[in-house]
Amino acid sequence: MIEEIKMKTGHYGFRSWEIMVEYLAKWLVLNQKTGLASMPPLQGFKGLNLQKDSLYEYLEGLDYFNHYYAAAMAKPWDYIGEVYTEMGLVGLGQNMTPRAIVELMTQMVYGEKRLDGEAEWFCYNSYLEYITWYWLTYHSRPNHLKQMEPPFHTQLDPCVGTGRFLFVASQMMPKANLILFGIEINPSLYKAGLLNMSMFSLHPFSLICADALRLDPDKTGPSSKLWDYGNQWSMPDLSGFYWKASPPPPINPKSFSLKAFTELEEPRQAK
Repeated sequence: MIEEIKMKTGHYGFRSWEIMVEYLAKWLVLNQKTGLASMPPLQGFKGLNLQKDSLYEYLEGLDYFNHYYAAAMAKPWDYIGEVYTEMGLVGLGQNMTPRAIVELMTQMVYGEKRLDGEAEWFCYNSYLEYITWYWLTYHSRPNHLKQMEPPFHTQLDPCVGTGRFLFVASQMMPKANLILFGIEINPSLYKAGLLNMSMFSLHPFSLICADALRLDPDKTGPSSKLWDYGNQWSMPDLSGFYWKASPPPPINPKSFSLKAFTELEEPRQAK
């Protein structure tokens, strides 16, 4: 598919990969494909252009999208991330973690506990605290939260990339009562992660495109309205959730203050 895009458009490398991701997402929505996901693509991908151009119709005529979908469903994995790596598009600070390491790290985090829904998940609040806090603050039910029964657990990946750590954990623990959260600063990787999660996650999820180092912890826990802006192709402005306090945060893209970091207060729990 990448080679066809290159020949038809003259784009090479990164841009041809971006076009492939966008077309695959468009095909999922237009054909109402839900994959393994608990959330159909139609519920997300707000802002995605669903018009078919000549290149899209050409690739669709070659049945590339359907072949990719069938192969990915037969053996779910981040193939678009693998292509990204093979094309040499990985930039400074980026790392596409191999599947064996993703699975091993997940197992190590949760130790010897059974991975069938009885695992002790790291979480910020119980289900009832989560709902109560959100309702009292926003006077509505969180849009990113679907029907789930307590106990309720969450998992966050602050540098989610193409979503590997989230959807693999979801597949390893299909019975866990879990909601997945992800943050990615690179818009293109964010879109690839949204595509992968829409295909492979067995649990509700919310991905946002933002700078995790600048998010204010008092505004961005799992009970935050921030996550209602997730799963949007158009990537809304989330700077209102960034740290604006003085002094500046101890960690930012240009500096790190060990003194300020060690003096941080313990995270406050929702009451």
